[in-house]
Amino acid sequence: MERHSVTAEIFGYLICLLAVLIFFVGVAGVVSNAFRIVHPTATHRMLTGPMDARFGQPHGMAQAPDTDQSTGAQPGRVRERVLGGARFDALRRFVVALVMLVLSIVIFRRAFAWLNPRQAVM
Repeated sequence: MERHSVTAEIFGYLICLLAVLIFFVGVAGVVSNAFRIVHPTATHRMLTGPMDARFGQPHGMAQAPDTDQSTGAQPGRVRERVLGGARFDALRRFVVALVMLVLSIVIFRRAFAWLNPRQAVM
């Protein structure tokens, strides 16, 4: 059986530890971004949506116009654009987290196999 140096073993186990940490970050990213894909504006709506619905407009505020003055777009189109952008961002983050998850598994398996070579069967 071949024995690695202590420095090589410490390096290998640090790589394994790093791969495990990246795995947990990847799992957290996959879960949170899966929820964001389903409901992309949940955090934004928490600040603006329920407040408008429950309390109405603040006292002294004028009614919102039917079109956005800066772009001339209707609120429905602006909302669709914001939803599309939020959903795309959530999907991009989901894919990045999934790639991190897969790469961390591959790196861990390779480093652990390098640290613990199989015994030759005679």
